Formats: sequence, C-alpha cells, structure tokens
Amino acid sequence: MPDTGANWGAWAAVAKSGGGDWTNLDVADNGNAGSGAISLDGIAALEIGFDLYEDNTGAVDGDVTVYIMGDVDGTNYQGAPSGAYDATVIASAFPVKVRPVQNKHFYDRFVLSGLEYSSIRLWILNEAGQTLTTTFKYRTATIPLATA
Repeated sequence: MPDTGANWGAWAAVAKSGGGDWTNLDVADNGNAGSGAISLDGIAALEIGFDLYEDNTGAVDGDVTVYIMGDVDGTNYQGAPSGAYDATVIASAFPVKVRPVQNKHFYDRFVLSGLEYSSIRLWILNEAGQTLTTTFKYRTATIPLATA
C-alpha cells in the first residue's frame, strides 16, 4: 500500500526571539513577545499549539492576539516590530485573536501550509487585563513520495 499521508513530527518548543524555549513565559497585560524564525522549507504543514494561563490574579477582560508574520525577503518579516509592539506596523500580519479564561489554561492551535509560507515568526500582544503565562509549541508534517 502506498504511503501518501502526512507524517507529523514530534512537538517542540517554539524558540523565543532572544533565544531559549517559549515555555512558561510570563507576558504582562499590554505586553508582547515574539518568536525566532520557524522555517517551512520542505514542510507540507506547520501546526502551532499554545497555552495561555491566568493564575486567578484577576478577571480576564480582553483578548490575546497571535500574529503570524511571513518572511518577505529572506531577512525581514511581514509587519515585524523592531523592538516594542507597533500597531501601525504589525497590522499587515495575519492575526489570530483569542480570549483566555481566568484561573484556567486556555489551549488553542492553528495549522499553516508550507505552500503559503516559507518561514514565519510569531508575535503576541496580551490585552487580556492580566499577566499570562504563555507556552508555544509546534510540529511539522511532510508528505512522502508515493511508492508502489
């Protein structure tokens, strides 16, 4: 029987823009954080999973936006903030908006096609009203050649 389905790899932590794994990173209310580059070269699909946790400090009254910034020239990324978050610059990046829950882990995920992105970076803006502990992980899928 030919092997033509997607072969998903293992989950790994997304790297933060300054290095290190993006696991249990506290992001203050109205704060932001970004990832390093994630290459989709030779990849059919990329799955991003994330966890936003509020530790019962107070009510969540706003959203978190995860921006997907595509590579535009091999060096720069779509709407990439230089340093601090800049709403006028990041607006061109694709947003994923979610509302975390007080005193709970909020899990979500999305999938990107390797046919639409060659490389991406992630950027989040926390407007939830509370500091959140954030973790971002990913895994990739390849599709092997069909064999007889």
